Amino acid sequence: MAYFLKYTRTLHSWFGVIALPWVILFGLTGFYLNHPGIIEKILPLQSYQENTSDYVKLSKPLSAEDAAEIARRYWSDSKMKSVSRATYHGYDVIEFEREAGAIIVVSDTGHYYVKSRLQNKMFAPDGSLENRKIYWAYVFGVFHRTGWLGWSIGTVLADITAIALIIFGFSGLVLWYLPKHKRFKRRLGRMLP
Repeated sequence: MAYFLKYTRTLHSWFGVIALPWVILFGLTGFYLNHPGIIEKILPLQSYQENTSDYVKLSKPLSAEDAAEIARRYWSDSKMKSVSRATYHGYDVIEFEREAGAIIVVSDTGHYYVKSRLQNKMFAPDGSLENRKIYWAYVFGVFHRTGWLGWSIGTVLADITAIALIIFGFSGLVLWYLPKHKRFKRRLGRMLP
């Protein structure tokens, strides 16, 4: 019995150490998903101010080919889904939709946005990063479901954490109950003739 308890304590300790980082992060993401207003107060890069008045209107709007040249710089390995003209943040834009996200080019000024599920980056016409916004609800939602920032490995880390927590819980129950069981048997033995 002593060997079994020692083995169970070791198992309990290691599974606790393995699961601990994910338990903390799952707790944080779960709290965010239930109470986003509280957590959002401390998160950076939630929104940005567009200082688009700093950009001079071009003498001639960018052509579709000029805009496509900008779009080719991003996610070149991702398949192009569509190209369309639209209105974005009050500007006439050319939107290049790829599987990885969208590149949105403002024809009149030349500034552009690179938008994925995780973030939105705004670039000046010269290509320098002006602003960045992180979509925290998506980041925390994906992490909470997969245990990772993305779907590339599926839910493997979340599943490993769940199994580790199950083993951690059962081994903790065994470590809590077995010493009490011995005491209970001793007391019962004293009471019986």
